[in-house]
Amino acid sequence: MNLDTKTRLLETAAALFADLGYRGASVRHICDLARANPGAVSYHFGGKKQLYRTVLRRAVSSLSEFSVSPSTDEAESPPLSIPQMMDRVLLRMDAKPHETRLLLRDLADGGNVAVEALEPTLRSAIEHLRLAIGEDAAPRGSANGRDLLLDLAAPLFLLTAAWPVLQRALDLDPDQRRRLLSNACRRTLEAHGHPELE
Repeated sequence: MNLDTKTRLLETAAALFADLGYRGASVRHICDLARANPGAVSYHFGGKKQLYRTVLRRAVSSLSEFSVSPSTDEAESPPLSIPQMMDRVLLRMDAKPHETRLLLRDLADGGNVAVEALEPTLRSAIEHLRLAIGEDAAPRGSANGRDLLLDLAAPLFLLTAAWPVLQRALDLDPDQRRRLLSNACRRTLEAHGHPELE
């Protein structure tokens, strides 16, 4: 398939920013690999920083899609449990390695752009948790909802970012990662007094 210049730039930039970081990926290198004129980044995005923002927003959007497969009728299927939703996020992160590395790299570098891109997704997640635990509406989500989200997200990020090291150091089987995440989710829900959400 022949991709247009803008799409080639986005895909190439995602891979290079994920591998080399914002500072390590030059506009020239991105354009060379994307088979684009060096002025294409300015033309399509306004510059390297805007390209980076676009790539990161695109990565976050891709990683935060939780759609049920087209063969499943959402109206007839029971709602996913929180461990099932977390498992789905982990699988999506595995399926999107460039996007995942890009997000983790930006967070490790201070996360200024990642925070901006993640904010709508995190607000939505807090709202879903708030509703799931039966909390009244609050302007920025309940403290319980925020605490629960943080406690659920920590093992997800640990098992994504540090998995190669953990797997090697602890001699873990690749299939154990999903089980570890599921167990961590269950323990977190129990600790927060919400075993019914398992």
